[in-house]
Amino acid sequence: MSRILLIDGEASSRLVLNNRLRDLGHEVSTADSGAKGVPDAREHPCDLILIDIALAGLNGVEVCRRLRQIPQLTGTPIILFGKGPVGREEAHQGYDAGADHVLAKAEFANLEDVVRALLRTRAQFAELTLANRALDQHLRKLKENSRSNDGDASHDQAAGTRDAAAGRPDGVLLVDAEGVVTLADRGARELLGSGVQGKNLGRLAPASGLEAFVRDARSEPRDGFRVDIALGMGHGMRALTASVLPLISNPGTKDPGLRVVLLLDAARRRMSVELSKVNEYTIPRREVGVLLDAARMAFGAASLIGTSPGMAYVRACIHESSESLDPVLIVGEAGSGKTHVARAVHFMSPTSGGFLPLSCAGLSAENLDAELFGYVKGANPEATADRPGALQQARGGSVLLEAIELLPRALQEKVEQALVTGKVTRAGSQRAERVEVRVIATTTVDLASEVAAGRFSPELARLLRAREIRIPPIRERKDDIPLLAIHFARRSNSARGDIEISDVALTTLGAHTWAGSVRELETTIERACAEAQEGILDVAHLPLSLRDQAVVLPQRDLIPRPRVSNLGAASAGSIPAFENGQSQSGAHTPGSDGRLYEEWEISPEEHVSLDLYEKKALLRALKETGGDRLAAARLLKVGKSTLYRKLKRYDIQ
Repeated sequence: MSRILLIDGEASSRLVLNNRLRDLGHEVSTADSGAKGVPDAREHPCDLILIDIALAGLNGVEVCRRLRQIPQLTGTPIILFGKGPVGREEAHQGYDAGADHVLAKAEFANLEDVVRALLRTRAQFAELTLANRALDQHLRKLKENSRSNDGDASHDQAAGTRDAAAGRPDGVLLVDAEGVVTLADRGARELLGSGVQGKNLGRLAPASGLEAFVRDARSEPRDGFRVDIALGMGHGMRALTASVLPLISNPGTKDPGLRVVLLLDAARRRMSVELSKVNEYTIPRREVGVLLDAARMAFGAASLIGTSPGMAYVRACIHESSESLDPVLIVGEAGSGKTHVARAVHFMSPTSGGFLPLSCAGLSAENLDAELFGYVKGANPEATADRPGALQQARGGSVLLEAIELLPRALQEKVEQALVTGKVTRAGSQRAERVEVRVIATTTVDLASEVAAGRFSPELARLLRAREIRIPPIRERKDDIPLLAIHFARRSNSARGDIEISDVALTTLGAHTWAGSVRELETTIERACAEAQEGILDVAHLPLSLRDQAVVLPQRDLIPRPRVSNLGAASAGSIPAFENGQSQSGAHTPGSDGRLYEEWEISPEEHVSLDLYEKKALLRALKETGGDRLAAARLLKVGKSTLYRKLKRYDIQ
């Protein structure tokens, strides 16, 4: 039974809601004002609070704000309700004050559903709070044991707990009194499968004794239970160690029978020990989460620039490929962005393993074998310690094999075997180790032709091509070139501020064939940005090969042109010159041909120059818009900041 506090100033409404909530099986206490309701909520804990928005004195929004300042009510849901329509601003104020839901009169039929949903959230919050408290206590105990047993080298239960104290568990479950998993973190879903939540431990590990081990932990923690979980699909077993922390309820409250189960993956722990012995740079644990979040933002779907159908296809393939650890083949020309797409596949996945790139073109066959599959101590003169290969180190993650077509044939067969069996054998060892990793391969050639020529394994090609992503070169998606150019320009010039690319330069970039694909475009833009000093990237800043291909754009209506005028008087169609926002009807310049020229017109004496044409176009745009600079920017089809910068450049006030 849940306790609900109802704060309503109207007696009849209070009675109706009281009866309605009691009929649902809840215990209800009432208050007729915020001045009475706030102390009541502070002194008597409740599971949900209902507040009338239109309370006299302290209104409902202010009561909600004060309740949210009480520490013990942090996780208590609050519903604000109105007895008439609730405006958008009123609802915004309610949510801003900390309300979990705002109900208008028209939505009162859904009151039961809203209350049920919020109470369910409240129960989950309480369970997680208890679990976190138990975890904190257990980790403190483990650290104390670790300090007191530092000199003990035996591999007993205390050694196992010290291993757990050295880092976080690989997975955490919250199990109820019936042995059903009510909550599972991402690590537990990786270890036991995505559908673990809602299942009984007896079904997850049948005939293993795990359910009984967890159920028997009633008042004291239990450690060191070993269990092997079948992975299915012929992939063998996963060895896990389980520890149980019973959640002790507060005195006088009902025992929920909840237990926290900490899972340690034995293979992952062995790999951590091996890597700790290898003298390599490692990232502090506290920084890993931040770096992973940054990587997921940098390589998410939004990082793939382009609106063409080709890029839409690539995005769809990435989303599909990221949902499993199946091998992926990425095909594209040199510089088309294959590595970026590979990182997107990895970082958009729900797994937490590493991403290890390895080029098949830069190493000998022996070194490639060692880097991929690892070795044991004594396997060769340089093997002074056991070393895991990339396929073991990236457990739960991805290994990128760049230029897969250059992988030696003998190693192709070993990779094929690893993909089929899920196991690898290190050099110098007879023991096969299970690996769980996604292999992403990139190539610039057609693997079918390589298979036909006998240079590539047909079975490996079949496995890789099951999920194939083909990246079109940018010459086949020219609509994406302006977007990519603007993206690269902003990134290259981020330290100095925004930079704009002229229309002529964008058109020239779009007309180029780009044999080097995206990489060539990126390099070109970076070099051009270094040349552009005034915030505008123009054709003059592009390489000579592109300047020779500069596209001549059709003339705009605003390109200044000479106008016919009679000597001493403007023609009927002439427009007075505009200066400083005021009309200057006398601002005419006599030309050598005997005509009078407006300030924005070009006389025969003036030399032909792009700068001159640009200045005259600005003057005429201001003339046409009556001095409205925003309207002039729209007329010229340039940004507001671009217009202001150009006006400053030509000293146009």
